[in-house]
Parts: sequence; structure tokens; C-alpha cells
Amino acid sequence: MVREAKGDAETQSTYLSLLRGWFKNNNFTPKVVAAYMTGILPIKKDGSRSAISDFKEYSILNPGRFVEYTGFTESDVRSLCGKHGMDFEEVRQWYDGYDFPGYGAIYNPCSVMCAMQERKCRSCWKRTSAAESLMTYINMDFEGLQETIARLISDEEIEVRTDRFENDFETFKSRDAVLTLLMHLGYLTWNEEGTAHVPNEEVRGEFQQILEEGTGASRKWMELLGRSKKLQPPRC
Repeated sequence: MVREAKGDAETQSTYLSLLRGWFKNNNFTPKVVAAYMTGILPIKKDGSRSAISDFKEYSILNPGRFVEYTGFTESDVRSLCGKHGMDFEEVRQWYDGYDFPGYGAIYNPCSVMCAMQERKCRSCWKRTSAAESLMTYINMDFEGLQETIARLISDEEIEVRTDRFENDFETFKSRDAVLTLLMHLGYLTWNEEGTAHVPNEEVRGEFQQILEEGTGASRKWMELLGRSKKLQPPRC
């Protein structure tokens, strides 16, 4: 609601009042044993108080003990490949890349099942209007962001400070804020060393297509993307 009704202050205020009534009202909260909410973005703070401060948040940057439930594990994918007669190494090249310290690889279930059903690895990535709208911010070129995106597509790892992200699509003041949003949308993955990279072949192709389409093939972007293709190492 905060994202979709971003220009409607009255609707947002009504929605936040509803949340406060549910989760900060002594007549209601004791009757709730547990609540499980999911979404693409982390919880957005509203001023000095949170409307749902009683919640424990598990984001894609820190899924905690729920990491194994954020997608298919490598064991899941090996089993599916055996069942459907697919080459595991090819599937890993296309869909692996979301790695978590101390746990290992996590795969996008939708993409993997698409490949299993079609008996073919291809891009099954579902682009959203939210992801495509990022072109507005990428084209603003915060701190050389366009050059950074080209380097990411060429398979480089980039250091990112995730604490600069304010959990919305509106408040962008730095390169790192935009890159952190890309992590939450699945276009980048992040490791404990504090660096981000494009996770796999599927996302790299979709990412590049969005950039080419969203910029109207501007000269600067085409030069950067052309350079990234030359620098990209061959895939085994």
C-alpha cells in the first residue's frame, strides 16, 4: 500500500492507522498467536515509530534460520534433474547464484520448475514494472552507477553498503541504495564480504535486455554494454 499509493497521503495514513490498531492495541494483539507476512521489500519505517514494530524481519540479505525456505536447495535441484532427465551442471549455470554463508546455493523455484517442465534451460525470469522503473534511477547515474551496472553484467563483484537503502522505491540518494534494491528484487546477490554480483546466466540476460530496452539504446549505454560483453568471461 505504501508503494502503490505513494501519492495519496490520506490512504497511506489510513493504512498505517489500521496496522497500529491491529498490532499496537492491547485488545487485539494478545489474540494473535502468530502472523506471517511476505513481500519483495523489507518493512518500511514510518517516521519515528513503526506501525508493526513487534515483527521480526527476515530479509533476503539476512534470512537467518529460514534460509533453506527461501528457494530450492542444491539437493532439491539435483533430485529434480534426475527425475526429469536434465543436466544438473547446465541447470546450475543458468539458475544458481544465490549463495548464503554457511549454507550454500539457493535456486529460484519458479525458474527451475519452468526448465523441468519444458526440458530446456532458458530465461523464465518474470520482469516487473517495479524492476523496470529502476531505469529512472540508473539513468541518473548516482556516483557512476551506469558504469557499475556494466561492470556487474561483465561478471565483476562490486562492494556495496546495504545500510544506505531506505526500504522503498522513492528515496534514492546514492549508488548503493539502488544496488541494494536490486538485491531485494533478485537482480543481484550479496555475500558476507560485502560485495554484490549478478547471480546467474538467466538474470544476466534479463538484466541486460531491460537495460537495452529501457534506455532507448542511448550511445553511452550501448558503449558500456558492448564493453561488458567483451569483458565477460566464457561460460563453461
